[in-house]
Amino acid sequence: MKVLFIDKLVPYPPADGGTLRVFNLLRYISQHCDVSLLTWHRPSEDEAGVADYLKSFCAHVEFVGKPVLTAREYRQRQFGGLLRCETVRSAVDYSERMASRIRTLTTNEGYDVVDIQRPEMAPYVKAISPNSHCRKILTLYDVPYVQYRRMMAVKPGWRAKLKFFFKDVLFLKRMTLKYGRYFDQYIMVSELDRRIIVQDNPDLNVVVIPNGVNTQDYTILREQQPISPTLILVGKMNYLPNVDGAVFFCQEILPLIRQQVPDCKLLIVGQKPDTAVRALASDYVFVTGYVESVVPYYQDALVSVVPLRSGGGTRLKILESMALGRPVVSTTLGCEGLAVAHEKDILVADTPADFAAQTVRLLNDEALRQRLIVNGRRLVELEYDWRPIAKKLLQVYRQ
Repeated sequence: MKVLFIDKLVPYPPADGGTLRVFNLLRYISQHCDVSLLTWHRPSEDEAGVADYLKSFCAHVEFVGKPVLTAREYRQRQFGGLLRCETVRSAVDYSERMASRIRTLTTNEGYDVVDIQRPEMAPYVKAISPNSHCRKILTLYDVPYVQYRRMMAVKPGWRAKLKFFFKDVLFLKRMTLKYGRYFDQYIMVSELDRRIIVQDNPDLNVVVIPNGVNTQDYTILREQQPISPTLILVGKMNYLPNVDGAVFFCQEILPLIRQQVPDCKLLIVGQKPDTAVRALASDYVFVTGYVESVVPYYQDALVSVVPLRSGGGTRLKILESMALGRPVVSTTLGCEGLAVAHEKDILVADTPADFAAQTVRLLNDEALRQRLIVNGRRLVELEYDWRPIAKKLLQVYRQ
């Protein structure tokens, strides 16, 4: 079986949830089928070295440069996207060269499956050769218009809310649903997301392939001795839900925790920290920026916090924390779509006072930490290991 993956991001080195997902699935499904990867290239990367590494398990790897537009061309594409009910980003980034490569590859290579990642790349389904008999799949990591609607709710100011509504919510919803007729199947990462999108378009054929974690690479970390009351917050720190979560935690939750645990510290770990995130740095808040591995930072921490108030999909950071043996305190939205239970696998709290209280409980109660560590690790091994998840994806491809 021959599979073509099309994505907008190079999946190596994996630096966020989407690239982690693509990277791990490519590694495992390539053991059972012939996989090609077509994606944008990043000029700052060691492109040759990255391509060589990806070719160690992909049969074909190809990077395409993004179009460089004049101001006039940008405005024309922006207007054209609005007329077609497409988002500004998908209209502005559309590349005839990428479309041409898709037409050529699907004409000449005889792919059985073309799996397009993310809604912004959905328009490229029209570039697939009409002579190709491949199965066309669109993979979404969340319900994108729901994600942006939630972002709009936490964005201050009515102008920003209005911009979010027209720029992302309205057109992203129309685009996501209208392309359903071009695809044989949609893949979502949770049953909750599947129900939401099917409710909006009952004609869609949607299957759930969850996010996961590599339980072979990640083993439970021992707690540092002597125990330090250090918290860790992980995520891509220019992503609005993560920025909002970090600011919300530092301004409204962390002061309540430090009233009871004065020496509590916070590690904010993630690439490209926004100005608002960098401004949180202090004697007890450490903003790392990009790190090659998050594991040493988890080693230094006692508890993982996920204080999200917006966003969508499922959080690989929670699976990662549980795999590494770091108990989690999360908002209800933060752990949405995961098969976790409050008091069994993680602790769930939504108000600043409750979130602070649950975090202090974990910091002070070793027995509770150990119970959540054991249960969390068992859950990721049974439900969220990348190997069985890749097998589920292969079954979808083979249908």
